Amino acid sequence: MGHKNVCFDCRKSQNLGSDFDNIRESKCPECGVKMKLMPHRFRPPKKQDERKWNVVKYLVSEGFEYQHIYDDEIINTYVPYPETMKQAKEFITKYAKQKIKS
Repeated sequence: MGHKNVCFDCRKSQNLGSDFDNIRESKCPECGVKMKLMPHRFRPPKKQDERKWNVVKYLVSEGFEYQHIYDDEIINTYVPYPETMKQAKEFITKYAKQKIKS
């Protein structure tokens, strides 16, 4: 486990480990597109699971890069990331204040 570089186009991920001095974005070895650096919490879907990859891509594009999201109703409780597009749309609305601003 560790940080990962992810290509949403090819649905590939590369594990980078936990050596923080060597963690960096790189290009996808398959298509050459710049890969997205994701935190160690991110667990990539299987390559064939296009629906889940679309959910991941959508969440990341909306500023949810698999950082910890807290439930406002239950103190010190992390919220699991959604697995369907319907859940993802509800998630980004409910937790909009916690997204990463770019």
